[in-house]
Amino acid sequence: MADEKAKQQDKQDEQGKNPAGGQKMGYFIWLIMAVVVIAGATGGFALSQLLGGQPVPAETTEQTEPEKPEVFDPAAANPGQKSWPYDKLDPIVANLDEPGVSRFVRVSVILEMSPKMDPIKGPEFLDEKKVLLQDWMTTYFAGLSLEDVRGSRSLTRIKRDIQDQVNQLLFGSEKTYVERVLFKEFAVQ
Repeated sequence: MADEKAKQQDKQDEQGKNPAGGQKMGYFIWLIMAVVVIAGATGGFALSQLLGGQPVPAETTEQTEPEKPEVFDPAAANPGQKSWPYDKLDPIVANLDEPGVSRFVRVSVILEMSPKMDPIKGPEFLDEKKVLLQDWMTTYFAGLSLEDVRGSRSLTRIKRDIQDQVNQLLFGSEKTYVERVLFKEFAVQ
């Protein structure tokens, strides 16, 4: 009799009529679906972390010299004239080079120009080169890490780097028309 009941139970399980056997099968299907969803989400997250990094710029073997304009006439500057600020640069916003964390810096820069630079023609020239300056600064700040922008020594070094590179980009190594770099805003988030 017990054998008959066991055989009948097996038949019902095979036919799917037994509610307890069907319930076990339902849990098993839901468990498999949950594992597949979790594995897919984990794989998608891992793939986004691998591919979401900043692309490495291709190095070029050919370096071009920046155009050296003959816009400035040192004799046109007044001998008693003081340095003048160039503050028409838009704020720079760049992601810091921090793996796994989304940190960014927002910087507003003022360039203090030498009295040797003509105060009439100088701003016109700098307005023409504004896109070049902002592109370089965005790339520069994107290459810095959180440690590189922390502390007064780091900010002093950043100001000096900007001053040297702007003088090099715009005027060549023999002329230094940017006397100082001032930060109007410097926020790291």
